[in-house]
Amino acid sequence: MNFTWLLTVLCYTASAQDYTSVELQPTVAYLKHNGREARMARLIFHGGSSHKAATVRISFNGLQDSIQLPASQQGFTTYELPLPGSPVQQETQLSVKVSSAGREYDARCLVGPAQKWKVYVLPHSHVDIGYTNVQEKVLQIHMNNIDEAIKIAQRTQNYPKEARFKWNTEAFWVVDRYLAAADETRKKAFWEAVKKQWINIDAAYGNINTSITDSRQLVQMFHSAIKRAKEQGIDINTMLQVDVPGASWGLAAQTAITGIKYFWGAPNASDRIGKLYEWQDRPFYWKAPGGQQLLYWQSQPYSIGYALKGTKIPNFFTVEDPKPFYTGRPSENFLNPFIFGYLADLQKKQFPYNMTIITWAMSDNAPIDPELPEAVKEWNDRYASPQLIITSTKQFFHDFENAYKEKIPVVSGDYTEYWTDGLGSAARETGYNRVASDRLQEADAIWALRNKPAYPAARFDSVWNNILLFNEHTWGAYNSVSNPEDPKAVSQWNYKQSFAFKGKDLSQELLMTAAGGVDTISNAIDVYNPLGQPRTELVIIRNNTGNLVKDVTGKPVPSQRLSTGELAFLAENIPAYTKKRFTVHTGKAAIKTKAIVSHNTLQNGIYRISVDERTGNITLLEKNGLQANLADSGGLNQYSYLPGDSLEKILYAGNAQLRIKENGPLVVSIEATSAAPGAASLSREIRLTAGVDRIEIINTIDKQGIARKEGVHFAFPFNVPGAQVRYSIPWGSIKAEADQLQYANRNWYTAQRWVDVSNKEYGITWSSPDAPLFEIGNYTTAGLLGGLHHSPLWIDFTEQRPAIYSWVMNNLWHTNFRHEQSGVTTFRYYMQVHKAYDPLKVNYEGLNNHRPLIAVPASGPAEESLFFTIQSDNVYVESIKPTADGKGALVWLVNAADRETAVTFTPREKNNTLAVWQSDILEQHKQLLDTHITIPAKGIQLVRIETK
Repeated sequence: MNFTWLLTVLCYTASAQDYTSVELQPTVAYLKHNGREARMARLIFHGGSSHKAATVRISFNGLQDSIQLPASQQGFTTYELPLPGSPVQQETQLSVKVSSAGREYDARCLVGPAQKWKVYVLPHSHVDIGYTNVQEKVLQIHMNNIDEAIKIAQRTQNYPKEARFKWNTEAFWVVDRYLAAADETRKKAFWEAVKKQWINIDAAYGNINTSITDSRQLVQMFHSAIKRAKEQGIDINTMLQVDVPGASWGLAAQTAITGIKYFWGAPNASDRIGKLYEWQDRPFYWKAPGGQQLLYWQSQPYSIGYALKGTKIPNFFTVEDPKPFYTGRPSENFLNPFIFGYLADLQKKQFPYNMTIITWAMSDNAPIDPELPEAVKEWNDRYASPQLIITSTKQFFHDFENAYKEKIPVVSGDYTEYWTDGLGSAARETGYNRVASDRLQEADAIWALRNKPAYPAARFDSVWNNILLFNEHTWGAYNSVSNPEDPKAVSQWNYKQSFAFKGKDLSQELLMTAAGGVDTISNAIDVYNPLGQPRTELVIIRNNTGNLVKDVTGKPVPSQRLSTGELAFLAENIPAYTKKRFTVHTGKAAIKTKAIVSHNTLQNGIYRISVDERTGNITLLEKNGLQANLADSGGLNQYSYLPGDSLEKILYAGNAQLRIKENGPLVVSIEATSAAPGAASLSREIRLTAGVDRIEIINTIDKQGIARKEGVHFAFPFNVPGAQVRYSIPWGSIKAEADQLQYANRNWYTAQRWVDVSNKEYGITWSSPDAPLFEIGNYTTAGLLGGLHHSPLWIDFTEQRPAIYSWVMNNLWHTNFRHEQSGVTTFRYYMQVHKAYDPLKVNYEGLNNHRPLIAVPASGPAEESLFFTIQSDNVYVESIKPTADGKGALVWLVNAADRETAVTFTPREKNNTLAVWQSDILEQHKQLLDTHITIPAKGIQLVRIETK
């Protein structure tokens, strides 16, 4: 027994006093003892330390043994006893008698069977883009870690293979910036280290809140890593997500596109995570609605290394620029005794595997632990089990799946995220970023339908990464609430906020580049439909020429000069992925179907809506052909304010002043202005367009900056008895509750494009491009203050009620997110009443609401269209873009039906022939397909289409 090593590990808790009693603690460990593997028990000294020589007599499993404990001036509080005999097959009592200086102490415990364990230890530094310090300093730490990791790996390359160092970069943002800053020598050294498996790259660009990313973003978050690695002949099929609790089911749906087959989550230990800990160390194949699978393992929290060692060495709380720290005692503050308790708990839960994984990070944005290889080497020299293995994400999943593939369960359901509530702390910027993502996809679609040359793929990729970085989980400083005026806290938020502003500006720039031309035609407007379904929609432009609008044939179309001075006209039946031209003339606006408005009522031939004259809420919502008022008591679009986030103190908007803002005949609207708690002003405009099946709501809050806790909502209690609530997620949709994993978040939800409330006969689709957070049935976020560790406020079940509460603003967090927000923010909502729920139509409506028709000054041909058409009964196009090489188009297809569905591609020009390929994130020609393909029920497919 290496007693000196043992003292190094355990003596830091020693006391000057002599112990007064002893305890036996069984463990699952096996010691390497006198050439054999001996089961280990821990002898714990209470009331003081062991300083004097002692004899320990052991009685176990019919065998007797004795061990001499040496005298120790320093003293020790724990001793690891090797037990005699072979491993036991059933619980067996262990007894010891400790004799020292004329005194004797007895102790007993039961020792049960224990398997031999492998514990994979993944070294990393958690990547917060900010939080611990300004982003520039954070980045420097992570880049330094890469250089340091290569040195340590080189130093330990001849160690036993389990102790050879590997480094996991966690987020590709670090690698991206490292390579941008590195000279050729460092770049070469980096890629050589990756190929030697000293450095492991996981594919995610950052630790992203995946529930708030739309489908394209969810794919794009892997693009940079996969592309850069492939250029070096390296394949990546893993993602590592740290800190973030929960993840979108869409990750499983897109595995065939991204190639990401393995997902390891190491979430936060306790902060606002609900009951997510129940999924720790319960790996499963995560099966998507379309049948795709992703192997998922949620490990213990990533903070183990911080708790055991990181708190005892210099860290960001104590040092401005922390460096890798050498204690000279690698095994001190390591995994002993934590790991014994951890494995014993797994064994009690009948954990069916003999391997598990934990992370090893010194803190958020911490320097590397340079002593890990020595600690692991010393551990494995001492213990036969558990054996420690320094690992990468890739190595662990390879070993685990090879050993247990047939025993891993298959699980379906959305792992609804918890931390998306922070979006409400920066509502304006959140809206900007959501719109920027849709706008970028509109630019892609227009570029493709025009077959415009010189597609700037790298520029688009850069803007995508910018959008993703706003959705990265770090929003500000650790003291963003406790000390928001700290210059570092201010700087970190400004850095984060800039992603929203840049995304807004750059996406608009690319959209105008895609749609614009060199020589514009005066008084002519080109209207693009950037979606895969025909549309009739209101278009609003700035043009003072006249009020008469004509289509390309010279036929007048309905139009109206608005109160804002803008010109509105109805663009009817614009085909999928097509441009149509309209011209503006002097003369009287054309009228087709009239919309009418009175003091508090609007009608457009489809809907009849009344607004309460006192509250400004919608109290009547009727649709032709449906004998029901879909507005429940209290009214729709009701503003509510929770001071202190207390439901008991809830406040509402003051008395409303109604005015007719738009008087028809094409567009009618009523605006209700009110005093509102928490705001300098509130306006709510309800708008209808003649003959258009859509209700528009435009809510504008001039928010007061309030640091005390608060929540702002717009309530939509619908009158739809017996309703099921559904909502869109990346690559599909789910039924609330029915399609969620157990222990997932149910206090609030995050919608991509729509929420639908329907019974068997009718329902309503509700959509907001700006406000993604909502609650079902009640204010289920009320009182969610602080860390909420094991709080009873986390709900286990969502009852289906036809009330949607749009949770637009909050400042409930105690760290990271903003403590207050102020200024003007607009929240747009769209509603469509329908008959029985139709999954294809609801997705069409959601896309229409998020990606409107695009109107720009006219240039080029009067009509332009995509070079092929797509026909299908149940499949919609999620997104489309030109291929980076300019030779075709990439099309993301989603089958909304619960049955397989055919899709047909037809060249627009009869003389052309199409080549259709199954493709992937790298736009590769993976498999040649027919122009008539079939997509599985709820499945998705990425195809590459070219002309032969």
